Amino acid sequence: MSLPWVRLDTNLAGHDKILELTAEKDGYRAAFSYVCSIGYAGGNGTDGLITFATLPFIHGNKRTAELCVKHFLWAPDPLGWLIVNFEKRQQSAAVTRQISNARRVAANKGNCVRWHGPNCKCWEATG
Repeated sequence: MSLPWVRLDTNLAGHDKILELTAEKDGYRAAFSYVCSIGYAGGNGTDGLITFATLPFIHGNKRTAELCVKHFLWAPDPLGWLIVNFEKRQQSAAVTRQISNARRVAANKGNCVRWHGPNCKCWEATG
């Protein structure tokens, strides 16, 4: 389950990790890949995992990945990289699924009451 948005700290541009990263050769490209990785992970429900195959889709390459790891923005993972602190700053895929399911059940209940009356309860079979 994906998120329609992700959180970005308003101080991102002035964060010490980003400032140190952008001082390096290819640092701006790596910083852009980092921001794109947050959007990709949120939009695809990966809980912060960026796989090796994903790297080109977030405008990254081996060098940008190395820089993100060097500056503690990503952590190495057997499948690729994990965005550091993603789980602390973004809603997890499991929570997103729970919210979506709760909204679906509420919509089914509202439609049942609207079209069948308050005593039907056919929505319980679809919940």
